[in-house]
Amino acid sequence: MSEQQPANINYRLISINTEDFNAADINQENGTLDLNFDFQFGVNNEKKFIKAISKFVFQLEKQEVLKIAVSCEFEFEPAGWQFFVKGDQLILPKGLLEQLAFFTMNTARGVLHAKTEGMKHNKLVIPMINGEFIKEDLAIPLNAQVN
Repeated sequence: MSEQQPANINYRLISINTEDFNAADINQENGTLDLNFDFQFGVNNEKKFIKAISKFVFQLEKQEVLKIAVSCEFEFEPAGWQFFVKGDQLILPKGLLEQLAFFTMNTARGVLHAKTEGMKHNKLVIPMINGEFIKEDLAIPLNAQVN
């Protein structure tokens, strides 16, 4: 974005939801552990909120042992929301998306710990994810027609 974002755009967390949680039996103690992750975003223009979803799938020796998806909804003040409206699109800056994704990822860590307490799965942790995993601003049409 060529325009500079105002110093303060106020928003607040309005909900946390466990969208998906599935823990399969772990029959082995060792092996190759893989973690796949994904972040998704949704927008409600009327209510002026953004929903960030973080999804994590743990695989041990290519077998899924745990899947978790956690969403956080953030409500924006009207003046701040209007800053993102550009014509008939809502343009969400990359930096904001990263901030919401990191918050949601950290929330997923807590949900994972709470849901696996006392289980073998409690040894699974969501690692710190460094680098730029969101590459650009997100443009969302405000008047999209669904057929």
